[in-house]
Amino acid sequence: MGVTAALAGCVPTGDAGQLRPTLTIVSVHGGEVAIQNGIPVPTFTWPSRSRRLLDGPWRVERQEFDSDLSLTPRDSALARIEESAAGRHTTKFDDSGWDTVSVPGTLNPPPERREAGGWYRRTVSLPKGWDGQTLTLKFGAANYLADVWLNGVWLGYHEGGSTPFAFDATAAARPGESNVVAVRVDNPAWGSRNDIVPWGLADWWNFAGLTRPVWIEASDPVHVVRADVVPHLDGADVSVVVRNAGDSPAQATLTFEVLPAKVTNANILEPDPRRLVVPGARPLVRTRLEPEGLDAGEVVRLDTSVLLANAATWSPRTPSLYVLRVSVSVDGRVVDHLHESFGLRQVAVDTAGSAVLLNGRPVFLAGVALHDQHVAVGPDGTVSATVPTRAQIRDQLARAEEVGARLVRTGHTPANPALLDLADRLGIAIWEEIPLYHYTPLTYDVAMKRGIPQQMLREMALRDMNRPSVLFHGLSNESTGEEARSHALAELHEIDRAIDGTRLTGQAAYGFAPADPTNAPLDVAGFTFYHGVFYGSDAASDTAAALDAAHAANPGKPVMILEFGRWADGHEGESEQRRVFDETAPAIVARRATLPGGYVSAGTWWALEDYTTLRPKLEVEHFGLFAPGGVARPAAASARGLFGSLPTGDGGGPIAPVVPGGRVTALPPSEAGWLLLGYLGYGVAVSLALLGGLFAVLLRRGGRGGRGWRRPGRPDGPRRAASHPGSA
Repeated sequence: MGVTAALAGCVPTGDAGQLRPTLTIVSVHGGEVAIQNGIPVPTFTWPSRSRRLLDGPWRVERQEFDSDLSLTPRDSALARIEESAAGRHTTKFDDSGWDTVSVPGTLNPPPERREAGGWYRRTVSLPKGWDGQTLTLKFGAANYLADVWLNGVWLGYHEGGSTPFAFDATAAARPGESNVVAVRVDNPAWGSRNDIVPWGLADWWNFAGLTRPVWIEASDPVHVVRADVVPHLDGADVSVVVRNAGDSPAQATLTFEVLPAKVTNANILEPDPRRLVVPGARPLVRTRLEPEGLDAGEVVRLDTSVLLANAATWSPRTPSLYVLRVSVSVDGRVVDHLHESFGLRQVAVDTAGSAVLLNGRPVFLAGVALHDQHVAVGPDGTVSATVPTRAQIRDQLARAEEVGARLVRTGHTPANPALLDLADRLGIAIWEEIPLYHYTPLTYDVAMKRGIPQQMLREMALRDMNRPSVLFHGLSNESTGEEARSHALAELHEIDRAIDGTRLTGQAAYGFAPADPTNAPLDVAGFTFYHGVFYGSDAASDTAAALDAAHAANPGKPVMILEFGRWADGHEGESEQRRVFDETAPAIVARRATLPGGYVSAGTWWALEDYTTLRPKLEVEHFGLFAPGGVARPAAASARGLFGSLPTGDGGGPIAPVVPGGRVTALPPSEAGWLLLGYLGYGVAVSLALLGGLFAVLLRRGGRGGRGWRRPGRPDGPRRAASHPGSA
């Protein structure tokens, strides 16, 4: 948000960490697959198979770790890490004197500003019946760097605070007995080093620890790892990854079915995709896929396609969903199931009209930003914040709908999966991004050479492949430097195309530089606009001029405003906040891409709700249309009046009911492959001249700062689609 007032920590205090990313791309029979920690990257949606959910109380010991050691390759660091653990990673350690925290949750809920990490321990009994099964230990996220042991056996590590990871726990697990999971989570303080992502002081809360669910799944050694859907307007391409984790060959048969789905009040909060299936509905299609045979330890990929007549497509107006069911049989016996919900939609760019096209039609998406927080203020003024529950997220999205928003920018990180579940079902478009926040030429160079942003993007894309609501992948926010940033964005754009290919890429560039050339490798030209707030003198005229300049500098690209807004605290803060909306938003809406000659495809208010921040001298950023407790501010009425009055085609009007539909026909399997580029990191000296005049203004404000596979497919028209050629 906004512009940062300082770039502390630009100069490293020592060598950058040498810890390597854990995700790689390998060739297998049938194509290429993402591998992490020795296994193919699995789905992280609600499992159809047996599981032990490890949510709830864990024993914890908060601790400050040697982050230089944490970021050292494990072939030289693991022995030292385990020595310093003094038994904390083993089954015999006595943790009875430790505190307890709930998972998912955090080690440092506001107002606790300590960003250090700690040790987690949890004892879990595994069923005796899991003998002979393949066991996978899955983490929704751990912030920031996690090492994991099961019964004293080190399973591996993961770096990155918002994306999921998994380990094969079969060899270390003890079915029929108690098992101890131990996790060392290091969370280096933002601004303390420049080799983590994000690196500097960011304007939101750094929730440390196990912030997403943790669970263990049991499956047959022959099982479906993941099933990825590439949607078209008349069908979909599907890629299925199957693994034989056993020690003998197997002849497997896969049954592939598409089922109609319907969202109701009774199932909208249910995480299990099976709950969406229309009761009593028969499969719309049922076909079989047969590998040539699975050797012991082998991973294969199988591709197929389906064609749907009279398909029900997904959009914010008609959020229609289907459920994919993949079953695996060995010797005539079904041994595994996987269910995924998905929607059919196409997002593309009309280069002639400078518009985002959704299902072939230009759109303007009125939006709001939302950090992954639930903030409360007690009677004594004490601020608290937590990672929100599904029900709390539903309430947040209801407030977004109340002000006419059909787009949510999920802060500066990959979205909470629970939010994506609900966005799919409610019909809310999503912009999610990786936290390349306020980067400089130097920090781009450090990060891209380490490969962590590239891994984060792949993990986010793999996790959210089947989310129809995710229309946009953001690759950077309010960063400086042209050459280094252009190189980084070009590399990340190509990675996104190779790993996903069904979304549009963009960044949030500074609005005071509307001719920023670094949008060139991206699909859309995205900006943050604070004219008349952080820079400029008149919100209305300066916004209009900057929009026209951005369009002139980016011919053929839709312009997307990803932030505009003002804080509501201080003398006359709420009235000033409303004034900024009333003067800024009309200039954006008047140039919307659904009008003749229009070119703006999104206008996003920062933010829907107030949020906690680690900014010095601040506890809560009062940028929300709603104060804690859901109290609407005057600017919310302005948003409701303008956004809510837009014609139906522009994102206003009533939402159509979600209906099942479509007659499905199976098509022959298709072959495909990945496109993967090498690193293009490039570093130059830090140049802050452009920001110098802004910092003085900001300082007076107290320092406010601002799997997928590449497949051949069917072209859907002459416009540039959000994919490799012809895939979507």
